[in-house]
Amino acid sequence: MIEAIFNSVPALLPVLAALGLLFGTVAFRQARRHQHPPAVPVLWALSLAGELTATLTPGGGSSDSLSCSIGAGVWGTAVSEQGLMNIALYVPLALFGTITFRRPLTVLAASAALSASTEVLQTMMGLGRACDGADFVDNVCGALIGTVAAVIWLWLRRRKPQFGRKDTLHSFAVAGTGFAVVTAAIWMFIPLYYDEAGFGTSSSDDGGISASRRIAVKLFGPDAQVETTQMGVNPESSSQRFLDVTTDRGQFRIEWPNERLLLSASANSQVDRGSLTQEQVLKAGSEFATTWFSDLTTTATRTIAPTDSAGDAYMLTYRRYNSDGVLMPMRLDITVSTSGRIMASSARWDADPQLPHPVVGADAAKAKAVSTVPGSRADTTFLLAKQIDGQWKPCWAVNLIKQGEAQRSGTVDFVDAITGQSVAHQG
Repeated sequence: MIEAIFNSVPALLPVLAALGLLFGTVAFRQARRHQHPPAVPVLWALSLAGELTATLTPGGGSSDSLSCSIGAGVWGTAVSEQGLMNIALYVPLALFGTITFRRPLTVLAASAALSASTEVLQTMMGLGRACDGADFVDNVCGALIGTVAAVIWLWLRRRKPQFGRKDTLHSFAVAGTGFAVVTAAIWMFIPLYYDEAGFGTSSSDDGGISASRRIAVKLFGPDAQVETTQMGVNPESSSQRFLDVTTDRGQFRIEWPNERLLLSASANSQVDRGSLTQEQVLKAGSEFATTWFSDLTTTATRTIAPTDSAGDAYMLTYRRYNSDGVLMPMRLDITVSTSGRIMASSARWDADPQLPHPVVGADAAKAKAVSTVPGSRADTTFLLAKQIDGQWKPCWAVNLIKQGEAQRSGTVDFVDAITGQSVAHQG
């Protein structure tokens, strides 16, 4: 997850270092000026620098229109891995802030106002990030945890927090001012997408309509309209359902009810040539991968290649290999045009299976494959995880060139890397 974030936003570390140095220096000098120990104020300043860096550093993605999502869907996102990271982002900010200023209510209100402000700013400034109510919920939860922990710490250290009339008035003033500005910005500039199911209602209760609308907005923009939805069952696993959704902007498929994205495709399949370089296209695709497939991109090998000779679109791929060099079953492919538009994505979420070590070498596998298809010759080969009779095993995939062919035409033979026997194409 962290690797994927750094790959998609390479400026993250330099910006964090610069802001951390600036804020930390100011906090240190102010603490010394007022004859306070500087450690905690400096830690608070570094936490603030981390929040601003993580939320306002430009990513590689792009958005054609502004939007902000709220509603029942925030709860599903709030408890995801990304949600837990958002919670963790605000715990130290509120913790060190409360210890430094000793005004818990004011710090909590300021943290909430800061979260709402950064959510609005990151979509208004076109930073390649979305305004999402789930992030705000997570941040406030993190701030609450940090504030409570700081109050307990102050009580244990016999430094009474300054609860009282002044703290209460300050908190109302900070929250009122902050949320008034945010509300005005949303009202004037940002379309608000609201999930009619309301908070506390499971989107599975309405056949996936709420989830379909929410995900359609995130994928294709606030004007996307859901046209049809259809629930299906994975033929390889009867316990796993999926939801196919068609909108006026494109189609997508999600696992149900966990809502993991499996496929997406823009209705506009024409490559729209833009001015982005390959590196900028890579950033856009990586940002999309971080948003939708953070669990898949961790430790995966990322590659990028043009989809056509003109170089107007690129395919970004993620693959994972184990210590034996065996290709794992997970897959992630993202097509991005040089305009920065995500044209399509395809994902396979299989967990990495535990495999025995291969004992059959590449040469033996090629010989076995050639004997299976008389007159052919072996071309390239590689190891991959393959299901054989319901069990995952390492297998050699041998690309064959048939008799009379000048180059391979897609004929592949699979050889069990444990037994050395050819295996049927079972997945």
